[in-house]
Amino acid sequence: MKNIFRILAVVCILTLAGNASAAAPQAGKPVQDRPEKSADRVSVVSVQLEGTDSIGARLGTRLKERFNQSNLFTLNDDEEKDAPKLRLLVSTAPEFPGRPGVGSVYGVCWVFSQGKGYLGYLLAREVGTVNYDDLDALVDKLVERTDGIAAKYGNLWK
Repeated sequence: MKNIFRILAVVCILTLAGNASAAAPQAGKPVQDRPEKSADRVSVVSVQLEGTDSIGARLGTRLKERFNQSNLFTLNDDEEKDAPKLRLLVSTAPEFPGRPGVGSVYGVCWVFSQGKGYLGYLLAREVGTVNYDDLDALVDKLVERTDGIAAKYGNLWK
């Protein structure tokens, strides 16, 4: 009986050692966190901000940061470059003029631009209010909507 348990123990140890040696080469490979940019899915985006309130300025900055970090977008603020792109026109103002830090009123227009000198084509628009606490959620929402618009009107960039 003892011999049977010894044989089973040796078989189990050899099986585990074989599995560990097979998994060891993959453990050294770095795992890619983000997928690579795909040429057919990347949209060129330009964010243009108009407004003087601090919440609106932070909204424009965070939008640019998020587009710059994303694999689905290429941020391009170079107006001299003559290429088709999706322009986000962001306009902000203080919600209460006497208390500018309380909230901000924003308006966003998604406009397709064929290039320099061409008339833009309005794709979508949105208006609303935002405060400091809801700023990140609004940025996420606007980026998601931009991705949906870019997917819907993707034939314009080709």
